[in-house]
Amino acid sequence: MDCRKMEPIVYGLKEKYSSCMSMNRVNFHAKSEWRELLSPVGTPEFVLLDSSKQVIQRWFGYTEEEEFAAVIDPLCNS
Repeated sequence: MDCRKMEPIVYGLKEKYSSCMSMNRVNFHAKSEWRELLSPVGTPEFVLLDSSKQVIQRWFGYTEEEEFAAVIDPLCNS
């Protein structure tokens, strides 16, 4: 899977939801605090966390914007 296919969707999500959440890109191969916290299993992988860094939802592989919106919209519009 070419992760670049997800870039337009991710950039669109970042713009759409910037007022209610922040986004961080984590390198799957780099050892980091985020890698330790998330324990990624593949790439691309997307993880939605709450403010206490608990996982709310994970998406794997190519994911349509609507799949993200179904989970994120209720959180940002509450």
